[in-house]
Formats: sequence, C-alpha cells, structure tokens
Amino acid sequence: MEIISQFSGGVAHDFNNILNIIVANLDILEMKCKDQPEVLNRIQSAQNAVLRGAEVNKKLLNFSRKQSLHPEIINPNLFIADFLEKSKNIFSENVQLVFNPGSQEVFCKVDQTEFANCIMNLLQNANEASGGKILIETDTIVLNSKNKSLGLKEGNYFLLRVADNGKGIDLSIADRIFEPFFTTKQKGKNPGLGLPMVFGFVKRSGGRIGFESHLDVGSDFYIYIPIEDLKSDSHFINLESSKKTIFYFSNEGEFSSRTSYLFQGLGYRVLCFKDLNVLESNLSKIQSETILVSQTWQEDFFRWKEIVMKAQGSGLKVKFFIFLLRLT
Repeated sequence: MEIISQFSGGVAHDFNNILNIIVANLDILEMKCKDQPEVLNRIQSAQNAVLRGAEVNKKLLNFSRKQSLHPEIINPNLFIADFLEKSKNIFSENVQLVFNPGSQEVFCKVDQTEFANCIMNLLQNANEASGGKILIETDTIVLNSKNKSLGLKEGNYFLLRVADNGKGIDLSIADRIFEPFFTTKQKGKNPGLGLPMVFGFVKRSGGRIGFESHLDVGSDFYIYIPIEDLKSDSHFINLESSKKTIFYFSNEGEFSSRTSYLFQGLGYRVLCFKDLNVLESNLSKIQSETILVSQTWQEDFFRWKEIVMKAQGSGLKVKFFIFLLRLT
C-alpha cells in the first residue's frame, strides 16, 4: 500500500499541474469569447469537467498524504451526530441508521472536512452493501504494550465502527479494497476512491483502519484516531490563533451540536464540554480573548457562575453568556 500511495501521489501531482494549465487557458478563452454564447457554453462545460477532475485528484492526493490537512480539536461524537442528522435523507428509506455513541467525552484533532468525507464514504459503502441496517458505534480504547498489534503508538484512541448486515466482502478481493480505482461496481458507476480516501485520511491523522467481513453476513470497518489530552500543554489547541475561541458547556446532545456548528459557521473555534470540572481545568490555558457560553439547567448555574467569577478574577480575557432551557 505504501508503494501504491507514493505512486498515486506522484501521478496526482503531475495531473494537478496539467489541470492548472487547462484552467488558465480556459479562463483566457472565456474572457475573449463573452460575446459568443455557443462557444462560451462549451468553455464552461470544459471548466466543469476540470472541476470534476480536480475532485478526483484531491482524493488521490488525500490517499497519498500529499493533500494539506487543517486539523482542529473536535468532539467526534457530537460531530458524527450532527453529520448523521444532516445526511439522513441521503440514504434510502429501507435502510435503518443506528448510532450508539460512547459514554465518554473525548476530543480528537482532525480535519473536519476530511472527517466528514470519511464518514460519508464509509456510510455509502455500507449503504450499497446493506441488508437493511447500518450500525455506527463509537468507543474509547487504551493501547499498551500488550495490545499493539494494530501498529499504533501506546495511548488512548477514539474508535469508530461502521457495520452493515449486507453481502460481505469476498476473500479474494479483501487485500485490494483500499487500492485507488479498485471497484466491484460497473464501469462508470463508482471511481473506486472512497475507501482509499478513508485510508489516507486516517493514516495522516495518526490512526489506523481495519475491517472484518463475512460473506452473506456483513462487514465491520474500524477506525482508530488518537485522543487529544486537553490537560497537556503540548496537545492543547493554540488559543493564540486569529480565531476567537468559545468554551461551550452543554449537556443537551442534538441542540448542543446544532449550536456548536452555528458558532463555527460564524468563524469561532468551539470547544464543547459536558463536565464543568474539565472546562475549569482548561481555563488557565487561555491566552487570547475567549467567550464562555453555557446552556445549563438550574442545578449547574451556581457552579458555572463560580467558574466565571474565578476566571474574571484571575485576569483572563473572557466574556460569558448563559441561557436556560425550560420545558413548556
């Protein structure tokens, strides 16, 4: 796989240079042919084809680990829950999606766009093979010297499992499923870049991917991604970034996820916490202006107020907001 990865990266790099030349010439033609609608339509058709080629090339670069990642600290369980909520209409009505998130609150450092693509590709793969049910589970595991068979460093890992009850993967092709352009679909139906993209993203994120499959029973894909220790200065997110940071305390799953992504859409970096003690332990690492937001029930109010007063008293640059949820 390493040789294939290097080869794919070289081809993708050369292909990218060719695409840039084509794009530049098409742009020049577009400017010169503005008064020729028929020619302009053909130019725009060619530009669209180049864009599709660029998307394929991006997947190749991702597989080969030459595509730039922009990792950020996220809560993967909240991220997956929000992704599934937004994507549920993509799947056929006769396929049941079940999400069982782990009970522990953890954080990982990943590129959010590529993580979303990773989840989508795994779900599409499961959907095509599915016998009617797709199970998405998450958990946390500890790897030590006794269980290092995965080839990962010792430490804590976030585990994402995507399982289907479909036809399974034939043993004769099991070694090839992560190869670029390998597909069992009809020609033109699938470019064969979904699983290679997942493979590349996971490896570049410091993790591993594995799978188990049995014919006429189904397939399970396992992704392991390192968990970030927010108590460690060496792993904590750089709060001196140009983005302002929001520390968001909430214990409401779906509403919390939607609110978090609203803040991100407004340009903030968001760290979500369900445990006020964990939030408080990270306040000392604030080095730039930070906003504290709490979506809290009454029993958490006084503890939250105590944390805010302590933060302000220590001279930290913080603003705080509280909103209460009431059942009507």
